[in-house]
Amino acid sequence: MRSLPAHPDVAGGLSALRAQRHRLVALANSPHPVVDAQLDHAGLADRFDRIYSVEDAAALKPAPASYHHVLDAERTPARDAVMVAAHDWDIAGAQAVGMRTVFIARGNRTPLPGWPAPDAVVPDLTAAARVALAQQ
Repeated sequence: MRSLPAHPDVAGGLSALRAQRHRLVALANSPHPVVDAQLDHAGLADRFDRIYSVEDAAALKPAPASYHHVLDAERTPARDAVMVAAHDWDIAGAQAVGMRTVFIARGNRTPLPGWPAPDAVVPDLTAAARVALAQQ
């Protein structure tokens, strides 16, 4: 996990979201040392305003406590937050607490049937930035 590379669109997508003045935070199921090492290795750590781990909330995603922990720490109402994720459990967990969601459908992936439908489905993070701009 510590040495996984970022997908090619991630750095540009994060830069586009930053240019739109979005506050960018990460929430990982990994402990802090692992997520910090992963984002450092991928060259992305400095693109986030804050990095959270579910270990702070003592609940793995998609438990509502992990999302509530971030929303409380950020002093942000759920309706004003957007979870951008490539995992169905992130979409389901974020929607359960009232967040808007964008599913990254890389390759031929689609959201799983039976899970809550995301607000938007996009092929990569660059497209997610375009969706975020349209929703402002």
